[in-house]
Amino acid sequence: MGDNVDNDDIKRLIPIVNKLQDAFATMGSTPIDLPQIAVVGGQSSGKSSVLENIVGKSFLPRGSGIVTRRPLVLQLYNSTEEYGEFLHHPNKKWYDFEEICQEIERDTDRVCGSNKNLKNQPINLRVYSPDVLNLTLIDLPGATKVAVGDQPKDIGKQIRNMIMSYASKPNCLILAVTAANTDLANSDAIEIAKEVDPQGKRTLGVLTKLDLMDRGTDARGIFTGEDSNLPALALGYVGVVNRSQADINERKGIASAREGENQYFSMHPAYSDIQDKLGTAYLVKKCSQMLLKHIQSVLPQLSSDLNKVIAQKEKEMADMGEIANPKRSRADITQAILKFSDRFCRSIDGKLDPDGPSLTRELTGGARIEGIFHDVFAPAIGDIDILEQLGADEVQTLIRNVSGLGGSLFIPNSAFVALVTQNIQRLEDPSLQCVQLAYSEVLNIVSMISHNMPQVDKYPALKSTIVEAANQILRENYEPCNTLTSTMVSMERNRVNMAHPDFIGHRDNFGEFTQQVEEEAAAGPPPPPAKTLQRTIVKEGHANKKGGNAIVLWQKRYLIMKKDGTLNYYRHMGDPEPAGVIYVPGCVVERADAMVGKRCSFQIYHPAGNIGKTFFFQLQNEQEANEWVQCLKEECAKEPEVEDDEEAADNNLLPGISPPAADEDFDQIPTTRQRGLTDRIHAAIHENLGMREKVECEILFRLLISYFEIVKKNVSDMIPKAISYLLIDKLKVKLTSYLINELDSEAKIKQLSAVAPEVAEKRVKLKKTLVLLDDSMQILTDLSHTSF
Repeated sequence: MGDNVDNDDIKRLIPIVNKLQDAFATMGSTPIDLPQIAVVGGQSSGKSSVLENIVGKSFLPRGSGIVTRRPLVLQLYNSTEEYGEFLHHPNKKWYDFEEICQEIERDTDRVCGSNKNLKNQPINLRVYSPDVLNLTLIDLPGATKVAVGDQPKDIGKQIRNMIMSYASKPNCLILAVTAANTDLANSDAIEIAKEVDPQGKRTLGVLTKLDLMDRGTDARGIFTGEDSNLPALALGYVGVVNRSQADINERKGIASAREGENQYFSMHPAYSDIQDKLGTAYLVKKCSQMLLKHIQSVLPQLSSDLNKVIAQKEKEMADMGEIANPKRSRADITQAILKFSDRFCRSIDGKLDPDGPSLTRELTGGARIEGIFHDVFAPAIGDIDILEQLGADEVQTLIRNVSGLGGSLFIPNSAFVALVTQNIQRLEDPSLQCVQLAYSEVLNIVSMISHNMPQVDKYPALKSTIVEAANQILRENYEPCNTLTSTMVSMERNRVNMAHPDFIGHRDNFGEFTQQVEEEAAAGPPPPPAKTLQRTIVKEGHANKKGGNAIVLWQKRYLIMKKDGTLNYYRHMGDPEPAGVIYVPGCVVERADAMVGKRCSFQIYHPAGNIGKTFFFQLQNEQEANEWVQCLKEECAKEPEVEDDEEAADNNLLPGISPPAADEDFDQIPTTRQRGLTDRIHAAIHENLGMREKVECEILFRLLISYFEIVKKNVSDMIPKAISYLLIDKLKVKLTSYLINELDSEAKIKQLSAVAPEVAEKRVKLKKTLVLLDDSMQILTDLSHTSF
């Protein structure tokens, strides 16, 4: 399409886009990116004068500071009659442009207040005049960087955000207004245009105040493209001469100003031969052509985008269903129940639901419950150590006690069974906690689904009934699930299966196993671990610890606070490697007696972490607790000391390498060697016992570890199965029938189908929006069948 545009095309096309703008303004939002021209410039760039020259009337408020505090959507229509109309006063014609100016001020104060606040809610003004071409411009506040007078301190940022909300849209053309008598390289308008339109494809530069440039200078090179100091714009630059402040004060008419502008360009030696490409008249024509081309190029995409918005709104309307229709109440409630039950089952089974929450942001549904089983329950079971409080002396005493008078030739079975059954009972508490966590999580899933389903969320009574029904079904099965959980642990405790194929005491494995133990016992203890230099230790001592998981047990640990900033906790005093490490600098330490329900307790956590990574410790008495708290507070507040190479090697920390973060827990399952026979126990056996006793203790320790690992695997596997069957599957099966049985009377149906007031209001608004969108779609459809 050439520069010559048929004015009939402009008359037909631009008003159609104006209708879409009015429709979206009525909706209170713009669901698609409409073609428009945003006028951008600094506060003293002459932007307002350009707009008044285009309209041919003085109608914009003037004054010091911020005058334009809301976007002004200015729609120009070529007409034989001259008047203005505001969208917020649709049935009133304004013939006096002084009154239009006053109404702009009044409506700005009504929305923004009488102070200097800004609002992005636009004022829509139509101007009908025989002196204008069909055109739509958006006047935005003048950019500024420094607050003046009583302006808000962040006024520059507020204005910039408003400008960017328009200028950054791909379908927005930019009219970048800059005063020619200023440093053009630092123009606010050009800077913004370069940021959002780096290639200059949708920016038209406008230079004002050409008549105020220094004597002997001109802007000809900018208009002809010979000057490379300003960014190249595909749409070029247009120069205009506006009324001066003296002209405005003397109320010089726009028509006289236009004549003066034409005379200036025709008489100026630098502009006389290009005056047909300068001036307000040419700027208006250029803008009309520019907008028309842009509308035609984006028309197919507008139709596609609007269709998507309509489909989305229609789905929202369909999800809400009919309101205030008693004949459909039972059907609507039944359908909502069935959809909820289906959504719940799909969520538990991990089937993708396009209408559900995002599947990439966080775990949902069944994945959250599986997280409890796999990431919380299983590690809690695995962390229980059968040898945690067991030494060689205790084992030998037990062997002698169960051997009775006369002793025995071999290790009595009763010694092994007594120790195993005693420790299996320790698995019951975390198993019952797992049931409680799963119960709470299933209820949370039910609540989340009911909140995210419009078909259910619009009925408050139905929503409450669904949550209560789920709670009731879960409560009915909670005690049976607890009972089954305890029974499973009791079953493991009641029969010790020494014929299990994975048990190292099985008859097929026992001979080779005992021979290996005898050889190791004869070889003597392993070499002692490398000593820890005492000067690297700040404080040490015994304490009970829990933390790092949702299922937590108090465990006896040996603490060593080192000068490198790490709090190391060991399973046993003398162990070569810590069970976990907490990096103390930057952490918070405080007493926690009330929180954990135990005296002499404190907690340590990192402020950026979460409660799952808070560690609790309990000491024997108040003095010890206070001493540890005081010590750790001092260590939290200072930088760790860098150890020399020897100390670093002893502590498994290299100089310059940061220890683990405070929110990391390394309390992992040790290797079989670490769990089966710690160096402490091994040394104690070889130091205090004879050869036979050494072999007996070592065999028993390894048998205990082997069998207890089998039991823990069984419990870790069977408890989640019991929970899945008795809590989750029962709820999936019973929930639908339970809820359908609630619809036993018309009164109950009426109660459940009562719609929340905010939902009814939203539906009315949505219905109006759909009407406006359908009208807009019809406009674009008619337009697509029109040739230009």
